[in-house]
Amino acid sequence: MKTAAIKNRENAANEPKQDKFIAKILENIDKVNVNEWEKYTNLEEAYPSNLFTGHHYKGFNVLALFFDTMANGFSTSRYATFNSISKAGGKLKKGAKGCVIEFFSFIYRHKETKKNYDIEQVNNMTPEQRKEIDKLPCLKNYVVFNSELIENLQELNFTVDLDDESQFDEFGDLANCEYFIYQIIENGKLDIKYSKSSIAFYSPAKDYISMPEKRYFVSVAKYYSVLFHEIIHWTGHRDRLNRDLKGSQNYESYSFEELIAEMGAMLNCLQYNVTGEFINSVRYLKYWCDRNSHDRENAIRKAFTESKRAKKYLESL
Repeated sequence: MKTAAIKNRENAANEPKQDKFIAKILENIDKVNVNEWEKYTNLEEAYPSNLFTGHHYKGFNVLALFFDTMANGFSTSRYATFNSISKAGGKLKKGAKGCVIEFFSFIYRHKETKKNYDIEQVNNMTPEQRKEIDKLPCLKNYVVFNSELIENLQELNFTVDLDDESQFDEFGDLANCEYFIYQIIENGKLDIKYSKSSIAFYSPAKDYISMPEKRYFVSVAKYYSVLFHEIIHWTGHRDRLNRDLKGSQNYESYSFEELIAEMGAMLNCLQYNVTGEFINSVRYLKYWCDRNSHDRENAIRKAFTESKRAKKYLESL
């Protein structure tokens, strides 16, 4: 009972952070002018990255920062935290507003005393002492600011050591992408049937994906984006994650499942540096939000959760 109570408190503490993250994305979606998409089609230049390290942000943080760039008309997608900017000698412009991003960190807690330790203290412990320490995942929020909001950008010290920026890594490549799909086929028994048809779909009843042959796709990015979309649908089968796959029998269910699949495809594409279709995924999310105004914040939150769950399931295979 005590353990359950602790978990409940931790979950409750995380909920407001998630709410802020989702709410900021929706706020910026509403500001986006759909007539300005073309300004951001060159994702190599528009891709959200850290101002100091140059590393790309990950997962849905890319989505949050991309919309922040578009909604505010920034010409760059370079971001940094207030602490990093301050350490580098920077000063934010008056009234500057940041964007909420999220990532998982860890809390190190003694099993008996419940005392918290930082990673440096844990590293200095003996192997016997470490056995008494629990490593607990913790969702954290950071607020980051676009570099155009820095008053003295040209005067910053870019060699300063920034501890809070160390969690961002570079993405993989297409070879890793192919290996990821191979693992799903081998370990998850994914059945992909290729044809000369121009339509891709997943059949829950027969549990297979139908894909046009790769040569029929206009780009490599389009091929992987479509395939990942259908693979996310595949994870929803009753023998896997058991989502509602009623399809055309229920519009609300169909619409929500499509949102999950598109978000999941976006996550996988971003992980493996398949960026060519990102703008179309963003367009889809904008379209969905504009046509599903009822309780959309709750729906988006659930779709984020389900798409991450689907991705985690695929990675476990």
